[in-house]
Amino acid sequence: AGAECVDYPLKTACCGGAHSLSDSDISTKLVLNLLTTAEACGADVIATECPTCHTGLEMHQMRAEKVLGKKTKVKILYFTQLLGLALGLSPRKVGVHENMSESRDLIAEKGLS
Repeated sequence: AGAECVDYPLKTACCGGAHSLSDSDISTKLVLNLLTTAEACGADVIATECPTCHTGLEMHQMRAEKVLGKKTKVKILYFTQLLGLALGLSPRKVGVHENMSESRDLIAEKGLS
């Protein structure tokens, strides 16, 4: 198994996690921008290393999709989950079932289940 990094111009942009409690509308707008840009760049996954970013992206993904009027194909995973899957660990072993973002279909499609 392997992965290809996609050139993503917003890779260092704010995810809105810090605003999740104080102004969720700002977080939703930021996440919507991140998801639609990632999808336009051809990404399947946004890999995170920060728990606040991960939670913020997942929490606001559903709200962002409501604003967009459709589901995005982009999933949110920790980079360690991707690494574990690439090393042959099961999705359950790397804790994918604990994520809010539903990624089982993508993992099966990529032959990692």
